[in-house]
Amino acid sequence: MYTIKLQVEKEKELYHPFDPDDTLISDSVKDYILDRLKENNAGDEVQIQIQSQDSIDEDHIRKAVLNWTAEEKRSLKAEHRKNTIQQLWMFGVGVLFLAISLALEAKVGLVWYTVLSTIGAFSMWEAASIWIIQNPKLRLQRRIVDRRLAGIRIQVNAPTGEGNDTLV
Repeated sequence: MYTIKLQVEKEKELYHPFDPDDTLISDSVKDYILDRLKENNAGDEVQIQIQSQDSIDEDHIRKAVLNWTAEEKRSLKAEHRKNTIQQLWMFGVGVLFLAISLALEAKVGLVWYTVLSTIGAFSMWEAASIWIIQNPKLRLQRRIVDRRLAGIRIQVNAPTGEGNDTLV
């Protein structure tokens, strides 16, 4: 089991500072958890161990983590969809401009041929860039959220907490 330890003074530090209902995990806590999971990309179960001198409501933090993981899944899925559409459009535009440049090569001057083929090649490169650079990063993030955060356990070590594992 891979354990991520969080040390907080008060439970409020776990939540976003502008959220009055304390239902959103703070950005710094999310970033810390995701960074630690990227460092250890093994398939181990994940446990978040929260240490505090203040009492912490385990059910409340568990619901907040569930909300965060669900929102993260939706966000990554939407970003993947956006990347796919953008990739297809850029590739299509590239093919179109290259085809036009080749079809009109003899009818237009060398300058127009070069401009059209450059636009086509650039568009195709942008599509390839999304596929080669952006999509692998997105796949890693999705793998972390889907596999690692799905069955995350939360353990609270606080005065009123019993220190029991809670499966989220």
